[in-house]
Amino acid sequence: MTTTQLETYVKDQFNMELYEFIKHKVEVENLYDYELATILNVDRPFIGKLRKTFGMKKSAKFPRQFERTYGPGAVERLKKIIENPDKSLASVARHFGFSREYARQVYKKVYGYPYTEAFKSKLQLRKRKMFANRKNSKHLDLLIKVKEKMESIGLTLHLRIQNHSFEILTNDYKLLLRYALTPVMIGQKEYFHITTGASPVDVDFIICLCRNNGKSIHYIIPRHVMPKHGIYLLPEARPAESKYARFKEAWHLLTQKKTHKGGVMTAKESKQLFEESDISAVRSVKRSDVQPGRINLGPHLNQKNSLSARVKTEIDRRLHPCR
Repeated sequence: MTTTQLETYVKDQFNMELYEFIKHKVEVENLYDYELATILNVDRPFIGKLRKTFGMKKSAKFPRQFERTYGPGAVERLKKIIENPDKSLASVARHFGFSREYARQVYKKVYGYPYTEAFKSKLQLRKRKMFANRKNSKHLDLLIKVKEKMESIGLTLHLRIQNHSFEILTNDYKLLLRYALTPVMIGQKEYFHITTGASPVDVDFIICLCRNNGKSIHYIIPRHVMPKHGIYLLPEARPAESKYARFKEAWHLLTQKKTHKGGVMTAKESKQLFEESDISAVRSVKRSDVQPGRINLGPHLNQKNSLSARVKTEIDRRLHPCR
């Protein structure tokens, strides 16, 4: 039988192209050349030449031997166990009743490479999963404390998951929680670094929680005021020293219902809200030569006391200690 005749035969009998038929029988069903020759009514050398022409290797002997010993589907069961990130060679050994050393040998014969690399990948995956679980647990604990704080001052709120993060809803405002648990020393003072790079833009306020030695300090900051890549907060700073000091424990910003529903609060609306909820803050703004109706968000502060100036001074001091 010629190759052309065999192609016609396979097409008529199995409704497949010859290449696909050979590939399936060799690589999926792991049939040997003599078994394939019997099915197609040709001699064994002809199948060998045909397989080499198609660039296919001989079917692996081990999987069939393994299934002959441990039952049909044993290879798939082994793969299902060992590809589970929480399982190991010991799990395979327990399931089939052989030693871990033999499980290691079986893995190499089935996959064609040692288990070492797979084990390293699993270990890294477990560490990332453990870290994520700890982080989510800590975030949830802090979120519950913020919820209790808001309820204690009479705010009714709802929690929902939005884009893999928790979103707080109160008085039609959308709030997001960000926190820092470890201070950063800049000069002689402790700052808390709040990252905001991955924060969604469709929120009205970001609650920045600084927690150290069991004490929680909250900043209720309008979203448009937050820098793109995060801020450094100094809890002990006064309004003349930090433009964010006025937002410290400013829960009163959330007590009035949102005037414009269906969209994110604009900069103008947040300023109006600040004026209505904190008259004393407006008076202090007027005394600092800022135009009426504007909030002092930083441009009129003493630049010598700004964070950037302090950081620069500290760097200069360390680089030039004798200056």
